[in-house]
Amino acid sequence: MILLRKLLRGLLVTVALLITLLACMLTYLWMSNRDLPMTYLEEKYGQGVQRVKVDGVNLAYRVEGEGPPLVLIHSHFYTMRQWQAWVEALAQDFKLIRFDLTSHGLTGPDPSGDYSRARGAGLLAGLLDHLGVERASIAGSSTGGGLAWYFAANYPQRIDKLVLINAPGMPRVTNKYMEKGLPDWAGHAFYLLPEGLFRPFLEAPVVDNSVITDDLVHEFHQMYRGEGNRMAEFHRMMAWERGDISGQLAKIESPVLILWGADNPQLPAEHAQQFKDRLVNSPRVEMAIYSGIGHVIPLEAPRRSAEDTRQFLLEN
Repeated sequence: MILLRKLLRGLLVTVALLITLLACMLTYLWMSNRDLPMTYLEEKYGQGVQRVKVDGVNLAYRVEGEGPPLVLIHSHFYTMRQWQAWVEALAQDFKLIRFDLTSHGLTGPDPSGDYSRARGAGLLAGLLDHLGVERASIAGSSTGGGLAWYFAANYPQRIDKLVLINAPGMPRVTNKYMEKGLPDWAGHAFYLLPEGLFRPFLEAPVVDNSVITDDLVHEFHQMYRGEGNRMAEFHRMMAWERGDISGQLAKIESPVLILWGADNPQLPAEHAQQFKDRLVNSPRVEMAIYSGIGHVIPLEAPRRSAEDTRQFLLEN
């Protein structure tokens, strides 16, 4: 009996120690990855960034270059700085407008909690209104491509030409994680993702991991930690939009260039042709498939994709 009590006491002490250790580890992860103030991020990364309030959202944006306007919409988990190589390549020919999507970068969360494409398109229209731009060409990468085609379909009077880069929307294997949905408390797990584990998120969709530099990982992880961004990003993921988009694509009447990575691990290259087949009312649809390139073309093939875009936009 005495031996049993000693064993139980030892077991309870061990469990208590393990719980304490786990609590300390979680506390350390939480505190070392706590939100960063937007003022700190602006001071560090906000050179040249301007702001405008659009329907309650404090949009962060930049305007560079001279020429016909071209809007650049970045990918999921990235920021407007994803386009830096394009800006350097195209600023002599175009007025480049780039901005941070809600739940990303210096823009931060949307107070409305709405992360739908319809909401994003309305915010983009408000930004163009603020800049006095009636019509523009738009290039969108990944999540940004989804917003780009939605804007072109629903604001046809404001679109000149459209560039879709590995855009979402075609039928694919369902993401059970998002299909099922998760409770709000699960979003707090995002706060426990340290910088070292953020790198795999950025490396997973590319072919050549060397494009994901230490500086890039550090910057985008810091932006990810911007006040409210992580919970907002969780809500954006849970609002993932499903369904047939053929009707939306049929509404697009502008010329379209489709750029795709042949080795895209997230959205297979056959999606490019599926997009082309559904753009039934576009007067011209061009397509380029890049061998040896994955999902993040603005980083993996910046010069080639920028040049292909330049030629397409400058054609009559």
